[in-house]
This record gives sequence, structure tokens and C-alpha cells, in this order.
Amino acid sequence: MSLKNESLDRGRQSRLGLIIGTIVGAACIIWALSRFSGDENASDSSYQINRGDFLVSVVAGGTLEAVNQEVIRNEVDGTSRVIYIIPEGNVVKEGDLLVELDSAEAEEQVNQQKLSFEKSTQEFEAAKANLQIEQSQMQSMIDAAVLATNFAYIDYRKFQEGDKLQQMRNAEIQIQTVEENLKIAQDRLFWSQKLFKEGFETRTKLEQDQLSVTNFFLNLEQSKTEMTMLKNYDLPKLEETYLSSLVEQSNELRRVILQATNTLNKAVADLNSQSNSLALNEERLVKETEQLDKSKIYAPKGGMVVYAKSRSRFSSESMIEEGATVRKRQDLITLPDTSKMKVEIKVHESQINKVKKGQTAFVVLDSAPDKKYKGIVSRVAPLPDSASFFSDPNLKEYATEILVTDPLPAELKPGVSARTEIVVTNISNTLKVPIQSVTTVDGKQVVYKAGFGEPEVVVVEVGLFNTKFIQVLSGIEEGNQVLLSPPLKMEEINLAGEVFDDNAQLSKEELAPDAKALEQIQRSNSKRVMEAGGNGNRGGSGRPGNMGQGGGMPNMADIIKRFDKDGDGKLSDAEKASIRSQFQGGQGRQGGQGGQGGQGGQGGQGGKRPGQ
Repeated sequence: MSLKNESLDRGRQSRLGLIIGTIVGAACIIWALSRFSGDENASDSSYQINRGDFLVSVVAGGTLEAVNQEVIRNEVDGTSRVIYIIPEGNVVKEGDLLVELDSAEAEEQVNQQKLSFEKSTQEFEAAKANLQIEQSQMQSMIDAAVLATNFAYIDYRKFQEGDKLQQMRNAEIQIQTVEENLKIAQDRLFWSQKLFKEGFETRTKLEQDQLSVTNFFLNLEQSKTEMTMLKNYDLPKLEETYLSSLVEQSNELRRVILQATNTLNKAVADLNSQSNSLALNEERLVKETEQLDKSKIYAPKGGMVVYAKSRSRFSSESMIEEGATVRKRQDLITLPDTSKMKVEIKVHESQINKVKKGQTAFVVLDSAPDKKYKGIVSRVAPLPDSASFFSDPNLKEYATEILVTDPLPAELKPGVSARTEIVVTNISNTLKVPIQSVTTVDGKQVVYKAGFGEPEVVVVEVGLFNTKFIQVLSGIEEGNQVLLSPPLKMEEINLAGEVFDDNAQLSKEELAPDAKALEQIQRSNSKRVMEAGGNGNRGGSGRPGNMGQGGGMPNMADIIKRFDKDGDGKLSDAEKASIRSQFQGGQGRQGGQGGQGGQGGQGGQGGKRPGQ
């Protein structure tokens, strides 16, 4: 056989030893107690090895539950007190009252919210009316500003196209009139002077005509001056006045539009705010009303009432009863469908590798132990059940469901205790021995073959096992007699898997820690303290870890598997030195880690089982 095959065989034997060690350990302890208490006949009993059928199965207890069930939960926010709950076991119809929670606070909330909703409704209506008023007022202001702007524009156009030209024309007419009158006066003066020289006209008349000409000259000068003043000053001033009025009215129109827009935006914003407030109050009112309605829970369908149980015995949730305080989303009642039932069990980690989905199983009810019901493994949890951690951190069990395929009695109720046996395989025509006949010596599985004289220690290769027998693949033959109680001496008992013998003597050099390892530990601890901000000093002192396994001393099978280089089943001095070096490194890696090191040590102790 090659070295690779030998290594694989030794690894398989070690793994099998780890699995059966838990079962064999108890038998070894009982045997040791009986042997050293003076029972001399305990080691004389033997078993004759025969071939036969061998059923490998996993047995576990559990509870019968419905596959499909309606879960009734508390949907009221916060915590509520149960003031009525229908008795467990009653059969209800759809619409029957199941649970009534204390609704005094919910009613108060509904009443308060109704007042808030009514107030928000009034404020919303007021904001809507105010928006309409503001729209009307702003429209009137805008219309007035537009009209004033139009009037200013008309006045400006009137001046430009009418008044200005008319005034200029009037001034021109005035000048022309004065010029004509002056001309007439000059003609009259001419004839008056001529007649005065000839003696036909009086001086008074002559002087009057001269004065009339002078007056018309003055009137002409005044008219021209007025026209100049009108053209250069009065008309431009009037034009600027009308233009300024038009600009001012245009600016006023823009100001009114901006003011109206701002006022309307405020009114719209206020209306939107009141609308949102109304919607929120309405939503809250609906929610509070729903909360009040949820204080009474009715059956969504018919069925038998089963009170919900806490998922963990360490849960802080109260028992489901009148007066109990329940939280939101807490399970209160289940209405199971008893047409399909299952059994929920927990399988120990040493057996879980045997259990597969789809395997055949048989269920026996504690209330009817004389009848078996066939089933099938419908679910195997991929991870251990977290609830069992709180009861025993070293206990790892996997939740497994067995679907019962045979018809069950109609009167059967959920919650009945049941025992399940999962059929792993049925081996025919194989050698088997009682499981207590196999023990572990120096990391190997052995039996004691009975004969003449002292029993012979025989190394065997074991296979599958159940609670009574274990399969033997090689090492013994059919017809051999093996002892049921191995005749071990006290110094040979090694249930904890110690590395060294009781009388082992180690030198100071062997006990001294490695200087390089100590230096590495100090550097590692300093680095952890710096990274953790100095918090690494808190927690327990911890126990030495084992080669990265998380605490505790390794068992004998692991030690031999790893360090027995020559495969003789014993540890030489060189191999022991290698173990010491490895353990010193393991202590450096795991020791002194505070609380984590302590937890690792406990986990390691939990793994020390007989035969491992």
C-alpha cells in the first residue's frame, strides 16, 4: 500500500474515531467505574461475531407540527396588553374573535386625531378661500394698473399727434394775425400821415394810427417770443411729462404684477401646506383607526386554536395569556392545517453528515407507541440551531424536518411528542460488534479478542454504526469472540486524549518557551493594542489555543494523525519535540487574547470526548 493510501486510511480511522468516541466514551466510563469498584465478572462477558444485516439510522425526538398554518400576529404598534384571548384548543370558524387587546390608548389617539383632522380641514378651506380672495384682489389691482398705463399712453399719443401740433399751429396763427393787423395798421398810418400833411386828417387820428402800429409791432414780437417759448420749452416739457407718466404707470403695472404674483404664491403655498397637513392628518387618522381596528383580531379561516410558543426559552416574551404584554409582530396564535403534519427534530453534529434530504424516516408518537408512520426528510438546516447556543455553547444541533407521508388520526393535535428514526442505509451480510466492545488505545480503534489466556488486542477498521452496533471492516473474522468490557488497566485509560504519559519527564530545555516565539507574541500583542486603541487589555485571561483550533487541548487521534510521521501509532522523542514547538507557537497565537482566548479554551474543553 502506498504512503498516500496509508495516510488516507489513517485519516479515515481518525475521523471515525472522533464520531464513535462520543458513544463509546460513556460505555468506557461505565466499564471503568464497574471494574475499579470490584466487579471481577464485568470483563468476562464476550460476544461472538457473526454476519448479518445492519441497519444504520439516526434517532431523535421532536414535536409534531402542521406543515401549513396560519400565524396570527399582533399588528398594533408598540406594546399592548391582552384583555381577552380565546381558550387554546377551541375550534373556530372564519370571522370568530380570537384576541382583543387593550384599546383605551388607541381610542384616545383616534379621538385626538379626529380633532386634528377637523382643524386641518377648516384651515385648508380657509386657505382655499383666501387664495380666491387674493386672486380677485390682485386681478383688480392689475386691471387698474393696466388701465392707468393705457390712459397714460393715450395722453402721450394725444399730445404727440394732436396737442403739440395744435399749440404750434395756434402760435403760428397768432403771429400771422398780428402780422396782418400790423400791415393794416401800417397802411392806415400811411394814409393818415399823407392826409395829415394835406390837412385832411387831425393829429390825434395820426397819433392813434401810430400807436396802433406800435402796439401791433409789440404784439408781433410777443407772439414770436411765445412761439419760441412754446417750441423750445413748453411743448418739450409737456412731452416729458406725458412720457414720464407713461413710464411711471408702466413701472407701477410691473410692481403690481410682481406684488400680485408674490401674494398669490404665498396664498398658494399656504394652501399647499394646509393641503399636505390635511393629507397627513387624514393618513394618521386612517392609521390610528386601523390600529384601533387591529386591537380586535378575528380568525381569517377556520381551525383549531394553538397558542404561539417562544422560539427560545431565554426569550423575554411573555406567555400568551390574558393580561400578558405583547409587542408588535409577535406571534399570538396559530391555526394549523392538520391535513399535512411534520416532526421537527434536532440532529447532533456527530450525526448530521448522515442525514440527507429525501431519506426515508419513521415516526412513532409518544401517545401511540405501537404504530409507526412513514415519512421523508424534507429539510436539513445548513447551520446549527442558534437557540441551543444559549443553553449549551458547546452543543451544536441542526434543525431537521420530517414530513409524515402516512395518514395520521384525524383527532391528532399539533404539539404531540414524537420519536423519529431516519434510515441512513441498510447494510447486509456484514460483520458487526456491540459498540461498547470498541475502544481507543493510542489513537487507534481496537477490540479485545477472547481466547485462552490473556485477551488479545486487535486493531480494527470500523465503519458505520447505530446506537447498538458498529460495523467492522477488517481486523477480526466471523466466529471470533470479543469482550464486551475491554480489560484496560488504569494507566491505559486515556479518555481525555493526553499527549504525554502520566510518568513523562521533561527537561528544563524542553519546558522553556521559544525565545523567538515569545518575541513574536509581544510584537503581535503590541500591534493588537495599538489597533484596538488600548482596549485589548479588557476581558478574561484566556486559555492557550491549539494550532488555530480555537482553544483547548487537541485529542489523541488528532495528535497522532498530525505528528506520527512513521505511522507506528506512537510518538518518538523527535515527534514530541515537534509537538512542544507547535504548542508553544499555538499558545503564542491564542493565549492572552482577553475574552476571545477564554471562549476558545472552553470550546476546546467541550471537544475532549472519549475516543477522540
